[in-house]
Amino acid sequence: MKESDQIKALAVAIEEKDNQIKMLLAKQGNHEVQIAEYSQIVKELSEKLKDYEKTYGRVFKPARNI
Repeated sequence: MKESDQIKALAVAIEEKDNQIKMLLAKQGNHEVQIAEYSQIVKELSEKLKDYEKTYGRVFKPARNI
């Protein structure tokens, strides 16, 4: 294999790796957004559950207390 062919092959491999890195970073950003959204949902539902328990009493009880 010629040296110029090796250089071209390495350049292509580097470009493919760069594209993979960009894709993975985009997916990571998407996952971070999803985590933030789910965290907000959990926070809101926890607050609603606390308000409900203040009004009507405890909702979830450990099985050992039944």
